[in-house]
Amino acid sequence: MKSLLLTTLLVVATTAHGSMKSEQVRFAGDISYSGFCKAVIKDDLRLLKVSVVQKVGDLSSSRKGVLRKLLSESGMTCNGQDLVTFSKQRDAQQVYAYLTQQD
Repeated sequence: MKSLLLTTLLVVATTAHGSMKSEQVRFAGDISYSGFCKAVIKDDLRLLKVSVVQKVGDLSSSRKGVLRKLLSESGMTCNGQDLVTFSKQRDAQQVYAYLTQQD
């Protein structure tokens, strides 16, 4: 059985130009899991759900099982934080609400 150790490092560089703020994101690690971090950054619940469905069969036989593994203590991280903490820090309200309902 594969051990689940998913780490996606996220590097966020923010630069200000006048009153406009642009954000550049770079992923390191297993980029096949980057969709989860992108979903948090964009607060995009649809992208999160699509990313979960794409991992059915790889991590678990169901969407609920995939989420359970991703949210487990040894699950994936974005920028060194678990998905729930990362979504709260990034103020990704839709994604945070969905993830906390799964616990």
